[in-house]
Amino acid sequence: MGKKIVASVALSVSLLGVASAQSSGVFIGINAGVSLTQPTYSGAFETMQDALSQKGIGWVNGVDLGYKKAMNEKWGLRYYLSYNYSQSYGLKESSVNPNITETDTDIVQQLITANVDLWFHFTRSFGAYVGIGAGYQRFKPSWTITTTGQKTTFGDLNKGGLAVPLNVGLTWNFNNAHQILYGVKIPLISYDYEINVPSQQGGAGTAGLRAYIMSIGYNYTF
Repeated sequence: MGKKIVASVALSVSLLGVASAQSSGVFIGINAGVSLTQPTYSGAFETMQDALSQKGIGWVNGVDLGYKKAMNEKWGLRYYLSYNYSQSYGLKESSVNPNITETDTDIVQQLITANVDLWFHFTRSFGAYVGIGAGYQRFKPSWTITTTGQKTTFGDLNKGGLAVPLNVGLTWNFNNAHQILYGVKIPLISYDYEINVPSQQGGAGTAGLRAYIMSIGYNYTF
């Protein structure tokens, strides 16, 4: 009887380990989380720095589609396309500029990239990944300046350029098909958004925009 119990336990552990391993296949994923932006300002923006928010926080949703290649039970590669839509908000009251009460900043970003990640497992259930992406990012920021009894909004135009995010995260593998991820996308380059600032003499200003993405996701491998 004792030998049968030991054999049963050993078989169960073995099956659990096999079930927790990740295999090769096409996968699709969804994710949601928090977006953080850190604008930097130059040109005509500089004279109103005190009234501009240096940080914004908001939300993000995304989808992934690609192929996962298991080199062995410990590590492998992921090749995939990802799309993220985010919106962040910032509000700053002016303490120096007497002509501006506050500025409300609203930044929308769309990000589409092709990615390659290296993944590896600490155990059969838990692992991590690191990789890089390249693609296109499009921003639509708007700034609403409140002066004495008046609001002025500028920006609100779609502009975009090259995006190069660094991908890092942790994974929890339920079995061959199901995986939970906690991931971060770190922008390696910013996008310089050029705009005429209506309240400034000369008018030309540049906002350097970066959007950091932190999300929890689910992947299903076919």
